Amino acid sequence: MEKRHIANTITVRLIMWMLVLSLILSGVIYYWWARNIVRLHTELFHNKMLITYEYTRRILSDVYVSVTDNVSYLERSLDHPEGHQDIVKRIVSQGTRVHSCGIYYIENYYPQKGNQFHPFASRSDDNPDEIQIKTEDDDFDHLNAIWFRSTIESDSARWTEPFFENDDRNKAFTAYQAPVRDAAGKPVAVLRASISLDWLTNKLSQTDSKYNQTSLSVPNIFEPESKRYIIDHDGRFLTYSEEEQHIRGTFFSHLKPHGNHDIELLIERMETGKTSMNESDVRYTFDGEDCYLFFTPVKHTTWMMVTVVPCRAVDWAGLHYCFQITLLAILMMLVLILINYIYLKSRNS
Repeated sequence: MEKRHIANTITVRLIMWMLVLSLILSGVIYYWWARNIVRLHTELFHNKMLITYEYTRRILSDVYVSVTDNVSYLERSLDHPEGHQDIVKRIVSQGTRVHSCGIYYIENYYPQKGNQFHPFASRSDDNPDEIQIKTEDDDFDHLNAIWFRSTIESDSARWTEPFFENDDRNKAFTAYQAPVRDAAGKPVAVLRASISLDWLTNKLSQTDSKYNQTSLSVPNIFEPESKRYIIDHDGRFLTYSEEEQHIRGTFFSHLKPHGNHDIELLIERMETGKTSMNESDVRYTFDGEDCYLFFTPVKHTTWMMVTVVPCRAVDWAGLHYCFQITLLAILMMLVLILINYIYLKSRNS
């Protein structure tokens, strides 16, 4: 009887030690797994940004190629201005990416047509499939426009800063414009194709939606809701959602340090065209919320794509998965205790 009592005591103590060790081991696994889940989710968002970047690059590349190819054709047909209207219409009609396109000539290049002559085509706001054309505009003086003069004087192609068409301050555009040279190599016109920043924002949102359907996800209560922006080199917003129309200032003006992380160093990296890594240990404050930041420059532009991921959302996602693992470990310990309890009871009976 005494031996059985001693055996039972030893067994209970072993169970208690196993329980304590299991709790310690669960804590270590919980911490390690939580850290790795956070790294996993931040890596997913970093990859998501790169996928969105690649989609954006293809859109801009298509516009760039369309303009570049037609510049060569336009230069060979400068002696036949009557066919220039077909060029701008063709550029707009190729897909849905180009919103409008125009050719703008230097002063008196076609004296018989006047300075207001500039073939122009654009999509109808009411029906994107409808293309509207015109050959002159008495209310638009392109000769004194900064974008026109800078392109002619620099003799170089570039993407423009955001602008508004027809005094509509709610619809922003950007354009790729390239100089058109005569036989002597002198720039005599500018070919300009614009895209709607609202359209670009919607396309990127669709890309985000498709990615979310195939990416690792957690219940909606924990779903990390990232914010994705395209900003100019000085931090000005080029794209943001309708829910964020209230945003004022630059992207950089909404940033604040978190802990000892240097904001100036971050801004310098972004302004110099650096790409972020999987920086799961670096946090910043954006619009009053602690966030992870991922960014990459947009090729052939002065733009930067930025993804802002709330730390709270990623941390909760990590806790969600760790809670499941911890719960499983606790259930296994309870089963072990139950088995030992049944065994001891059967021995004492």
